Amino acid sequence: MSNAFLAVFFSMGTAVFSAGFSIIVRRGQQHGSAITGVIIGLIVSVPILVAATLLSWQPHWWSPASFLWFALAGLTGPSLGRVFMYRGIHYLGVARAMPMLAVGPLFTALLATVFLGERPGPLVWAGTVLITAGCAAISIKKKGDKSWSRRHLWMPLLSVAGFAVSNIFRKAGLNLTPSPLLGITVTSLMGLLCLLALSRFLSPGQRPDLRPGKAWAFYSASGLANTFAFFLHFVALSYGDLTLVTPLSSTSPLFALFFSWLLLRDVERVTGWIVGGTALIVLGVALIAWRIA
Repeated sequence: MSNAFLAVFFSMGTAVFSAGFSIIVRRGQQHGSAITGVIIGLIVSVPILVAATLLSWQPHWWSPASFLWFALAGLTGPSLGRVFMYRGIHYLGVARAMPMLAVGPLFTALLATVFLGERPGPLVWAGTVLITAGCAAISIKKKGDKSWSRRHLWMPLLSVAGFAVSNIFRKAGLNLTPSPLLGITVTSLMGLLCLLALSRFLSPGQRPDLRPGKAWAFYSASGLANTFAFFLHFVALSYGDLTLVTPLSSTSPLFALFFSWLLLRDVERVTGWIVGGTALIVLGVALIAWRIA
């Protein structure tokens, strides 16, 4: 199989698991805050990743420069990006927050072009624009709808910014040490340490609540699903450019909408704008897939 095919395969796997994790986060909302959820997920995931890395260790993985890039990715991705992703899902719901996260390809494509010298080509740019237009359509608010507020739209956008910067750092690290497992381990560990340090400066009402309870069940499951999606994203990056992998990985709203319709009918509804936006996202994916055919 070609590297291009593998990049597409693992990118779409990332999208499916990201969508599944968002459903769990939505259901766990009543049991714990966003920062509580992220920290619980990392506490459960990091020991597994560290053990897997130690068991799979290769001498050529040792590279202080790549460790630095992966650590920087942890400061912006699992910490900043993931916390505001959870908050966006809590305040806006899966059907709106996940599509908002699809604007990530534009941020990443611009950063990859400027800092990594990647040249995505017209089809990838066209597909990226269609994906972004689709998420914009999904985010249109119907008059009289009080189930969400536009004042919370900045949360997924800030998450997008954090993950876009993190993607640049991840790719730089993988270029030096092409090990997705090492990358996600260092990135997740740094994200956990960063959030634990940050939580000490929060007010008592905003600090994570790590006492035993239902939050651990929901957020442990969401953390494992998100970590696996994160790992698939690293694998995809090892086979393809950011400007190919990121737009395809960002089709998670497509699957999130289906899962939301199937599993969250009591709290969310699918509208015509959502269907239209989904169609644009599908068309964008088709253009990107055509580019590598």
